[in-house]
Amino acid sequence: MQNYRSRAQLKQDAKDTLRGNWGKGILLYLITMLFGLFSGSIQFALNFNPYDFNHYNGAAGRSFIISTLIGLVFILITVSANYKALDWIRNPQLQFQPVQSNFDRFRNPDWWKILGMYIIMAVLTWLWSLLLLIPGIIKSFAYSQTYYIYKDLSDKGQADGYSLMDFITRSRKLMDGHKADYFVLQLSFIGWFILGSITLGIGFIWIIPYYNLTMANFYRDLAENNPQLV
Repeated sequence: MQNYRSRAQLKQDAKDTLRGNWGKGILLYLITMLFGLFSGSIQFALNFNPYDFNHYNGAAGRSFIISTLIGLVFILITVSANYKALDWIRNPQLQFQPVQSNFDRFRNPDWWKILGMYIIMAVLTWLWSLLLLIPGIIKSFAYSQTYYIYKDLSDKGQADGYSLMDFITRSRKLMDGHKADYFVLQLSFIGWFILGSITLGIGFIWIIPYYNLTMANFYRDLAENNPQLV
């Protein structure tokens, strides 16, 4: 019998895990936050020259290349942190090095699979968005558990038997009937994100770990209730 946690329970589990361990949670996502903060500034600095108008002819192509490279590095760092967050939410007593955990995927020989799934999902979401914005958003929700599914199957030694599309398909099936729950759960953080913005980003130091552990807990709940897919 399926027994899903309520939205309040998912968020409470995350807060319980972080209680007394906020420093660890902040360090786990510190590099992610700093990377996201400075990546835009780096791109702007590399592409802006107010005294050279010919510079703009190649700016679009250069910006695309830079944005792509930054995005690929960022996704590996983020997925590494999120994987550790999932392990942590499953075992609140887990001992780990939070900063080093940001680079776990770089040390994994299958790091390219994360990037491959990222590219495939980006293309699929873009194609659905060509129809209308809403189908693209819905599909992004459907694909949202792909990385977690890959982690669990990989940890079990079962990932080699699947293609990258198989993980995306399993995410879509796992999210059947739960996309609205996922949307509402994300929506429940809007107040926190507004608070983070009006504090000039300082509040995000605490909000980002809380948000990501909650999202990892959302996946844990889905996986526990649908073992045939994970």
